[in-house]
Amino acid sequence: MTELIAGLPAIPGVPHVTGVRTSGGDELRADPSVGRGVTTGMVHAQLLRHTVRDYLDDRAGFARAWHKHTEELVAPYYWSQIGADRARLAEMTALREGRQWSAPESDMGRLANSALHDADAFRALLEIAFCLALPREVLERPGIKDTIERQGHGAPLPTLGPDRKQLLRLLSA
Repeated sequence: MTELIAGLPAIPGVPHVTGVRTSGGDELRADPSVGRGVTTGMVHAQLLRHTVRDYLDDRAGFARAWHKHTEELVAPYYWSQIGADRARLAEMTALREGRQWSAPESDMGRLANSALHDADAFRALLEIAFCLALPREVLERPGIKDTIERQGHGAPLPTLGPDRKQLLRLLSA
């Protein structure tokens, strides 16, 4: 390991380590915000096992394959979550500052919105969350594309519970 990779700090001024960088330049990351850090780590561990087995006597081949497979099979889960985290952080910031906020249009956002109304979209979203299918694989499915186009553009369901002002009033009572 040559470097810790810092993500967005949860507490201002306090680093949030989301991964490490190896001497070969590879990045190993996990973001536990939806509880799939361990799952992503297990996917990466299985990938390591297979890559070591396939390149046991070829160190250079191992390094190239490890990097390639990590980028293809692990990084998409990480970057998908980072996108969701950044959108959620922007939403929370806007709400805290009393500004209106609307989620940016994205295929993952439309899939999440569709999942509120459609069982197939919900199962597809779970496949991504549980690291059973890559986001690009799920989003390329014909049935999912149709569902997203049909249902993914509507307004999300309202959040249950108090809004920020109501919560602050409850906490100060």
